[in-house]
Amino acid sequence: MASASNTVGSSSNPRSFGSIMRRMNRNRDATLPEWCACGSRPVLRWSTTDSNPGRPFMGCPNYNTAGKRWCGLFLWVDKILEEDAVTCDGRTSSSNDNEDWKMKIAWKLGRLESEVRVLKMRGGFSCLHVCCCCWLQLLCLS
Repeated sequence: MASASNTVGSSSNPRSFGSIMRRMNRNRDATLPEWCACGSRPVLRWSTTDSNPGRPFMGCPNYNTAGKRWCGLFLWVDKILEEDAVTCDGRTSSSNDNEDWKMKIAWKLGRLESEVRVLKMRGGFSCLHVCCCCWLQLLCLS
């Protein structure tokens, strides 16, 4: 279940990595291997492309690394989680709703962190403005 991509990302937010791994491994249709073909553990990264800004993915740690061979492991996190989600009255129905809620918050927080990084690089917004917008978005999620 690997495909090629030209996505460049950076690993961050290690707290959500374990949660994503547990959730993916529970889903039997789309599982993420514990080890990639290179012999390394897959890493969580966020896309920095214009077509998928801030979109989280799991992949080989050797991707886009000079002098290292990429084995081709690449999985979009949201696609795997969508396959596993069953909604009922706007809530995720599963044996562990709390874990699902934590996963959604971690994923959305990762997206917000990615947006903050992009805005800081552009230099168009003050840090206070960005923080206020992120806080308001998080409040709307809960």
